[in-house]
Amino acid sequence: MRFTRVGLLAAAAALLLAPLTPTPASASAPAPAQAPQAKGVADRPDFQLPFPCDSVIELKTYRGHNPDDKKIDMYRQGMREGSPVLASADGYVHENFSPGGLEIRHGGGWFTTYMHMTGVAKAGTWVKRGDVVGYMGDVGSEGKPHLHYEQLYNPDSDQDADNQHIVNPVLQGRGPLVMDPDNPITMTSTNCGVSTGSSLFAQSPDRSGVFQWSGNGTAWNKVGGPAGTLYAGGAGLFATNPANGDLFKMNGPNNWSKVGGPGKMFAVTGNGLFGLSPDGTAVFQWTGNGTTWNKVGGAAGTLYAGGAGLFATNPTNGDLYKFNGPNNWSKVGGPGKMFAVTGNGLFGLSPDGTAVFQWTGNGTTWNKVGGPAGTLYAGGAGLFATNPTNGDLFKMNGPNNWSKVGGAGHQFAVAGDALYGLSPNSDAVFKWSGNGTAWNKVGGPASFIAGR
Repeated sequence: MRFTRVGLLAAAAALLLAPLTPTPASASAPAPAQAPQAKGVADRPDFQLPFPCDSVIELKTYRGHNPDDKKIDMYRQGMREGSPVLASADGYVHENFSPGGLEIRHGGGWFTTYMHMTGVAKAGTWVKRGDVVGYMGDVGSEGKPHLHYEQLYNPDSDQDADNQHIVNPVLQGRGPLVMDPDNPITMTSTNCGVSTGSSLFAQSPDRSGVFQWSGNGTAWNKVGGPAGTLYAGGAGLFATNPANGDLFKMNGPNNWSKVGGPGKMFAVTGNGLFGLSPDGTAVFQWTGNGTTWNKVGGAAGTLYAGGAGLFATNPTNGDLYKFNGPNNWSKVGGPGKMFAVTGNGLFGLSPDGTAVFQWTGNGTTWNKVGGPAGTLYAGGAGLFATNPTNGDLFKMNGPNNWSKVGGAGHQFAVAGDALYGLSPNSDAVFKWSGNGTAWNKVGGPASFIAGR
């Protein structure tokens, strides 16, 4: 085999909380348009580019690839490390391997391979096209952040594929593509399904319904009924039942399944869902099946999660710990006013709010990267902070290098690699243009917004 692969390990199951009743469903939303079905060696899945809708992607290869006409290195305009990588078709993650990789089994002998990611989806995960399977990284590549991508076809087995099974890819009905090291191909992603990596969700002002932005203008689709709190991240969108606190996962528009009972709080990483027991004495991880959870940690104060992983504070002294695996935690810092997790970094606000720090990734060493801040917001688009005096929003461009991107808002949310804001009086939702302080209106009144 080309790589060191790690298959799915069986895990002992532990029930987190008792199941109760489901959240009400609403009228169904229209299905998204799809590209024409592409045919190849056999009926090939309708593979989309593995990046959020409308992302501009440059497809390259280099002569060190073998075969170089079939293997693709994909680069996003802007080259944001930590941006979400999506499943290009429905399937089952059946293997993880190094460096930063996974292989998805799509059925009918078809497979796709992804490499150099962080926050990689674990073997045993079922994914829909558009689900986040990792984040743009530079794992094992020693160059610019990018995604290595392959399509494979094994007519003799639906269980495994290897180097000899690589085929010229078809993406969004285009191809088979023959990669030329001297002639990159530019394409725009149409991976615009319901659960794209840059999905934005909102609760209606009276919290009677959950809505998803269509990605166009100010059109929104209702995808769920009443909800208490929304939790969003790479692993999906989750919501609590406002009546009893039970937790539900959105599988699609108005299609929700119960995954657990009430908890003190929940947190979503790039590929996992975690919960703090109602009394705060234990941290649990959802197994991905039904309402079964495993205990992975003891008492905690607050959970912080994102593409870089799961972190929790010590409820006694506020010290911060990183989750390395079931019941394996390491101290990474002392107390802070709050913390925020991007696709590949951890940031904290000093207890007195006078400085922003970034964890170096080693021990408990942090570097100061900014001055006073009110609230931190983080995600694939990076780190943002409000001015504690007037609420203006700033983006961190690098250590102690910040630029103003907008005025005050009631709330902000980072969805994939995009930034959204709820106006100060909550009467409109806006999306940052990515330039200066220009924002575009994408919706009307809302009580809360959440992105993944």
